[in-house]
Amino acid sequence: MPNDRGATKARTAFPDVASFVRGIAFADLPPDVALQATRCLLDLIGVAAAGTRTRASGIARSYTASQLCGRDEAARMLFDGRRAGIAGAAFAGAATIDAIDGHDGHVLTKGHAGVAALCDGVEGEHAFDGREFLTCLVLGYEIATRAGMAQHATVPEYHCSGSWNSVGCAAVAARFLSFDEARIREALGI
Repeated sequence: MPNDRGATKARTAFPDVASFVRGIAFADLPPDVALQATRCLLDLIGVAAAGTRTRASGIARSYTASQLCGRDEAARMLFDGRRAGIAGAAFAGAATIDAIDGHDGHVLTKGHAGVAALCDGVEGEHAFDGREFLTCLVLGYEIATRAGMAQHATVPEYHCSGSWNSVGCAAVAARFLSFDEARIREALGI
């Protein structure tokens, strides 16, 4: 069993992760969490804007525009305007944000949850308002960070934020797609 001294035994409003993914609402977020989510969002936007000036971002966006278009080209790349498939635009956005490695992080995960959570939330044609967007950003951070903490508690030498960020992205995508709780657990690999 991993060291869980930091874990809390407090009750939560949600009995399990699937009900959290489906049920969390902006009204459930404490004001300090909503404020921190806004700060993280602004940080990610600033880092993405700066990242567009890097060679790595240019390569990722050019590759996406030529190879990751998808049949529907349902998304636009961050700070680029060119259309791509949803997965391609998410890849280009993540590569752009990560290009200068200046975005937020969490010491217990040894990585950055926001890059994936933001790109998963902004790509595609999801119709949601700012409150739902921030709720999904918090959801992505929460699930990815907890997955990263669990991974590093059990396999501390393995350092790859993509392995646990994908769990946060799966949670956000499952919410967008209105998965039932059984499908959410399948998407998260539980």
